[in-house]
Amino acid sequence: MKSNLFKHSVLTVGIVSALGITGTAIAATTSVGSTPTVTNVATATYSIGDVAQTPVKSNPVTVNITQSAAFDLSADNEDGDTADDFNKSVVVTPKGRVSFNHTLTNSGNIDDTYTMSLTQGGTIPGITPQNASDYDLDLTNVTYIIYNALGTQTSSTTVTGTEFQNKVIVLPAGARAEIVISAKTRDNIGGELQNLTLGASSTFITTAEPGSANLTNVNNSTTKVPVFKITSRTGSTLDLNDASDIVTYTVTVLNDGSAAYASAANGINIIDNLPAGLRLASSPNLSVSNGASIAAGNNGAGQGAANDSVLVTNLNLAVGETATIKFDVQRDADELSAVVKGVVNHAVVKLNLGADSGEIYDTTDPSDTAQNTGTYYPTTDDSENINGANNAATGGDSTSPLIANQRAFDISGATSKEIPTNTSATTLVTHSAVITNSGKEVEGDTPGEIKFTIKPDADNKVTVVTGSVELVYDPDNNPATPNFTYTILRDGNGDNDLTNALPKDGAPAWTGMAPGSTVTINYKTKSEDAVLGTTENINITLIPGGTDAPVVPNTQVINKTVVKGLILNKQQALNVTCGANAALNFADGPISATPGNCIVYKISAFNNFSTADARFTFDNTLISDVISQFGDIATVLTSTTTPSFEIKLDDVTGPTIKPTTNKYSADLDATRVGGTVTTIAPQQYAAMMFAVKINTAGTEEDTTQP
Repeated sequence: MKSNLFKHSVLTVGIVSALGITGTAIAATTSVGSTPTVTNVATATYSIGDVAQTPVKSNPVTVNITQSAAFDLSADNEDGDTADDFNKSVVVTPKGRVSFNHTLTNSGNIDDTYTMSLTQGGTIPGITPQNASDYDLDLTNVTYIIYNALGTQTSSTTVTGTEFQNKVIVLPAGARAEIVISAKTRDNIGGELQNLTLGASSTFITTAEPGSANLTNVNNSTTKVPVFKITSRTGSTLDLNDASDIVTYTVTVLNDGSAAYASAANGINIIDNLPAGLRLASSPNLSVSNGASIAAGNNGAGQGAANDSVLVTNLNLAVGETATIKFDVQRDADELSAVVKGVVNHAVVKLNLGADSGEIYDTTDPSDTAQNTGTYYPTTDDSENINGANNAATGGDSTSPLIANQRAFDISGATSKEIPTNTSATTLVTHSAVITNSGKEVEGDTPGEIKFTIKPDADNKVTVVTGSVELVYDPDNNPATPNFTYTILRDGNGDNDLTNALPKDGAPAWTGMAPGSTVTINYKTKSEDAVLGTTENINITLIPGGTDAPVVPNTQVINKTVVKGLILNKQQALNVTCGANAALNFADGPISATPGNCIVYKISAFNNFSTADARFTFDNTLISDVISQFGDIATVLTSTTTPSFEIKLDDVTGPTIKPTTNKYSADLDATRVGGTVTTIAPQQYAAMMFAVKINTAGTEEDTTQP
């Protein structure tokens, strides 16, 4: 800035004699000049006695008279340029106040009166754009302090900008008025420039030279304001099925230097009130950078008692600087009805710019009606993404839906079944397992969400019957409502995908498993030459998939198939006297006998299937003992031999019980001792008993028969 100096010299009698410019910092020059003089000659008359003498004149004297009217108006803000009449690029906040400093000086040698003006606009070379009507003159204050030629303050006056229009300031010669304009901007936003022109007009010079006595200074302010770029993210998936699981929110706030009008910010507050259903973790690990303060609170949207909000205070950010806030959150056990998967957590940044400019309220939430960045930024310089995408726009905010796992399902209900060594179409055994949807989302309606495999162990003799897999869907676990049956086809990988379920028996089209529903997997097994007494396993493995696949603690059930059938047990007892009613002690182990002794054999047949499946009743069970095993060592006794011993085959109640009759007509023929039991139901016994006599030609060796 520089002074704008105007000097006017004029004759006392009102004749314009000179218009000149004095001083150093020259803004403009206008001059009118002359050399007026006043000459005086004195006269005198006198008498000598009564005689008048000749009048006389004095020598002439000349006076050159000069009156100077001069003033200057200077722009005094430190703007880095002292060679102009402007206060340039003075920073102001939106709707804020800016101070423009000026000095009006009466540099002439006469008192003068100045009429002041304050008008919107004005042109400063090289500065564009320049916005008109950006100052509220009614709220603008102008203070002018008058100092006399000795530098002593004589008065101080404050008026509004409107009142300052045509205000008259009277300055004695050598006096000055220091003028401070506290200009109130109006409706200005970041990046806008606004001009205000101060004018002064000399009354004395206007009288002498109309139109030549006006001086102006142009004031220019540039609107600057902090520009906040807010980002909120989590780094992991919140497992809603684990009450203790946590995720870490990271909120960053950048004072975005990509906006040319960005300015430093001090005293920022950041608020993060969590959505309903979320709370700060028991150990929230609160942290904030840049020396700011952070505290937990209970101002979140939920109604639970736990802390569910974060407040950051006293944060300062230079242009281009970023602050980072971190805290851990978890599911709020007091708010389980709130749906938190996909919920968007929003951060708010507040900055008080002062009483005139108000408070910036910037948020990641585009629906928040309290957001007022449009008052402070150009409309293109604040936007919100809530889908997790980065926002590259100036002042662009970004947040993302919470990735939370509300999916939960498991497999259970392993079965243990019995199967004969060889099956037919009527004796196939059905195994099952149950998939339960314990989460809060429909499952199995999208390919890959739920698959399962059914695989026997290697070298199994018990295998799955091809095409026998069926699903029984129970939508609500309510016995009063119907269940639906589906078949299922394996995909190209050999997996059973629930989306491949095909309706059966009038079931509706498959649409997935509702929360709380179950699917029972049924499949048939067959056996071929399975080994009696062995247990064979078939594994059903659950394969979770799809978006946010849950962690299933146990993905496998093992269906066990026990191979059962007829258990045949042969025992023997020594009958020394071969008496029909002798006491007998049957044992499995070897016994010793001598010629003439008898050996009594008891063969027990046991159906070791459980009573649960009546299909496994044995029909026409032939129990026999080949007599060639005895050779010439022993002879089979009958009721007609001497000694006699009746062959008996009857139902018995247990493995130690002897048959009491020959109910099933066991007999001796040329090759064997035996008979046929009509039926042996599961868990039932039949027993055959007969005796042999050790021949006298035999030896005393062990006569135990296999």
